Amino acid sequence: MLIETKIEFRQYLKLMYILTYRNPVVIVSTLFVLTCIITTISILLSLDIPLNSSFILPQVFVFLVLGLRPIMVYFNAKKNFAANARLQEKIRYEFTNDKIITTGESFTSERDWEKTNRILELNNWILLYESRTIANLIPKEAFGDKLNEFKTLVRSKPSIKQKLK
Repeated sequence: MLIETKIEFRQYLKLMYILTYRNPVVIVSTLFVLTCIITTISILLSLDIPLNSSFILPQVFVFLVLGLRPIMVYFNAKKNFAANARLQEKIRYEFTNDKIITTGESFTSERDWEKTNRILELNNWILLYESRTIANLIPKEAFGDKLNEFKTLVRSKPSIKQKLK
């Protein structure tokens, strides 16, 4: 089975936001910060407290924590996308029963299925993890009508961790 992809920055950025906000630590910290904001607003509305710097500074910090994460994700994604030329190349994946063959404009890679750490399916992506932190990013739209064939092939590899829908 052959699949061809070319990832655009907007797709990559959206995926980075999805992966960031799927992290349980990020979810909990974001909920905590939102709870602090809601509590502060409700206190301010119910009490007649004069606003002074000792009251406002902690709230500014909370707003910064909430607002900086998406900004940091954006700039990190932009830097990583620009620094990694392979992300910007047209990539061809060939999936056989034994191997995954990846061919880009400047590289060729071949590995056994058993060398795959895990496979994760998101709403619009298939992520083939080579290690805990390195993944091949394949938009689902690249599979077309071959997605079910790919899933069947992956499911036939019980040694690979997989989260398919």
